[in-house]
Amino acid sequence: MDYRTELLNMINKFSIQSVEEFKEAEMRIVRDSKFKSIRKKKDYDGHIQMLRKVKSKALRINPKSITIPEDDIDATEMRKAFEKCLLTFSAVCDGYVQMQIALKEKSEGAKISYGQFKDVSNKVKEVRAKFNEHMQEMDILYANFSEYTYTDNSDDLAGVEYKTYDQL
Repeated sequence: MDYRTELLNMINKFSIQSVEEFKEAEMRIVRDSKFKSIRKKKDYDGHIQMLRKVKSKALRINPKSITIPEDDIDATEMRKAFEKCLLTFSAVCDGYVQMQIALKEKSEGAKISYGQFKDVSNKVKEVRAKFNEHMQEMDILYANFSEYTYTDNSDDLAGVEYKTYDQL
């Protein structure tokens, strides 16, 4: 398999295995993370576990393991954009974990003010917005990069249709 197909496979794997699972976890978290409904029983530990699981899957993807020729600027740019996505994805997961820990502590009676919770929430929103920007940047590069025609009949993820972040 050539390096371009390998890079596409990594991006597809990230999109399918990490981002999709993250979005499912995020929907649950957003639904359960209202500060006013803090006293209701929530599965904060389960949310934390889901976030750590998707982060762990993403961190196992190593775009630097692909040897890209120096003259292939498109592939180099694609890899850099993907690396930025992986880093901000990790930060988003960490932010949500911090939010879940704060909500769990509050539900157990810890003294956490609304202002403290709002600070954690704002940090999550900021890093989430940065992640969205990086994903959109990668989507644009991906569209141009994937115009490269490859023929590979193996069972890898290159044949899986990639959906841009807006389509997910």
